Amino acid sequence: MALAVCLVIILAVSVAYCGSHKLQHYLSMISAPIYGMPEYSFRVYVDGLPVLRYKSDVQVAQFLVPSLNNLSEHLEIQTKVAQIWQIHQERKMKFLIGFLNKTSDRAAVHVYQRKFTCELHENRTIGGYQEFALNGKELISFDKDREVFVAATQEAVNMLPRWNKDMCNQMWNKMYLENECIEHMKLYLSLITTDLKKKVKPKVKVSSSESESGTKLHCWVYGFYPRDVEVKWIKNGRDEIYSEESAEILPNPDGTYQIRVSVEVTPEEGATYSCHVDHSSLENPLVTFERKISHMTYRIVAAVAVAILFALALFLCIKMKVGELALENNHCGIAQEAFYSTV
Repeated sequence: MALAVCLVIILAVSVAYCGSHKLQHYLSMISAPIYGMPEYSFRVYVDGLPVLRYKSDVQVAQFLVPSLNNLSEHLEIQTKVAQIWQIHQERKMKFLIGFLNKTSDRAAVHVYQRKFTCELHENRTIGGYQEFALNGKELISFDKDREVFVAATQEAVNMLPRWNKDMCNQMWNKMYLENECIEHMKLYLSLITTDLKKKVKPKVKVSSSESESGTKLHCWVYGFYPRDVEVKWIKNGRDEIYSEESAEILPNPDGTYQIRVSVEVTPEEGATYSCHVDHSSLENPLVTFERKISHMTYRIVAAVAVAILFALALFLCIKMKVGELALENNHCGIAQEAFYSTV
């Protein structure tokens, strides 16, 4: 019996580890308090599924997947680690703000972000990387294989010597990504297999706005899981419209995801535009917002505007004429009164 149980456990674990997997930490810190927002927080994702979070206003790590709730000892350790990390991340944030001369505006609130990822590939090799950003702009990344930090921008080149010397231990970062991070991933994977299989269909909301150069179409796709999704605008049912704006998939508090894809189009007579969404929860791609945008629409709008302006001008003209006649009649009345008074 014991042998059978062991075989079942080994089989379950081997199925969980099959294929490639990824564990990600998203860490965020703000330089000054904002009402309703924790000063420090992070979330842990396994293959896109949020499994754990910590917020400084709560000061306790919390599992986001019920199947992990039995790992109480592990959760206590993660709470202590998060509290220690907060001290180190605040030091890094202050270094970046000071080095980039962001301290002059004392009223400004800066956002420091750190993301680190470990990967377990299908061939059992291990990958990983780290990224540091300030106010949404990536500055520094960590190359695990070479054990060096790399500048992502020109302004970060000058800070690298200080960063490498004072801010980070390259060997510790490499060891964490290749050992502790991978062990946490394996622990979570052994318990969340069912959760990883869940699928939530996306909701879609479309809108448009006018600009000087044409029309901007927006396709907001939200509430979907898992993370991977393809969203694109199609013209006349066949031609894809490429957007100059980069669209980022963002996490929602409930564990689902959202993305907003916008394109700018020049109106053409009879042209149709539609938003296409492809997601693993859908049997067929979702097509929505079939709409015609043509020059005729603009002609009608322009004609209506001209008509309104013409009517307004006519009304003002008539009003002025009536005023002139009234004034003329008034002058006549005064003259008549003067004449009869002398008689």
